[in-house]
Amino acid sequence: MRRRGTPASVWSIGIIIGRRRRNTLMDQASARQAANLVISLYRGTAERPVVRFPEECRPASFFDVQKIFDSLVENFDQPVKGWKLYFPFKAGQPNLVAPIFNLLRSGDHITPEMSRIRIWEPEIVFRANRDLPPRAEPYSYEEVAQAVDAVPAIEFLAFRFDVNSMQDMADRPFEAYADNTLSGGFVVGEALADWRALDFRKMRHVAREGDKTASEAVGGHPVVDPFILVFVGANTARERQGIQKGQILATLSPSALLTAGPNAAISAHFEGLGGVSAVFDY
Repeated sequence: MRRRGTPASVWSIGIIIGRRRRNTLMDQASARQAANLVISLYRGTAERPVVRFPEECRPASFFDVQKIFDSLVENFDQPVKGWKLYFPFKAGQPNLVAPIFNLLRSGDHITPEMSRIRIWEPEIVFRANRDLPPRAEPYSYEEVAQAVDAVPAIEFLAFRFDVNSMQDMADRPFEAYADNTLSGGFVVGEALADWRALDFRKMRHVAREGDKTASEAVGGHPVVDPFILVFVGANTARERQGIQKGQILATLSPSALLTAGPNAAISAHFEGLGGVSAVFDY
């Protein structure tokens, strides 16, 4: 979940250390133990402080991280509102599909229970307008494109472990990913069915805190066209739970991470797509 603003070397060093520390894959019992710890942190039932995963269930690869995600989906009694898609872009590494549990509508309030921090970013996500169920045959580009609508969104981050900064988690990247990619949830606006008329390369997007501009840019998405990740993500999900109508598919942000002040009203607007807003309740 390396974002712009977090040095690539920090994540790379952590990945190398992780590979050296353990070459064997996590077993199912360890994945379940790690997932249950994340679930207890979501519920607020864990005995504090919890700084990191115990050694016996500490992820050391992206393969471990995905096993923890799968166990999280299986054992958490919360509906999955969507999937956050991440791809290491490296041969031999698995694509990650992480569950989204908190999904808010534009104008809603983000509470401390959802996130103890006020770090956020504007993002273009997609919403499935039909099911894309599990199947053996890969989905075509056109099948996936017709099955989704584009949606303006805000992602708000969360530290469920007792850490103080992004750097604390950047020093152990696999644990950051395994903590459900440090995502607190998403706030979404109105869906646009005719999104293929948009040129994401030239799309102007503006993020604001109150009436102050927090970030502004044209284009800037890490893979230029965010739908590329949705196409890959749909074909990763078809080998697992698949995608259900109404679930959102989150890609990466065209913006750097933003930090809001107390009780801030935040908003993001994407030219041609629309806007979305939220309020931090703390």
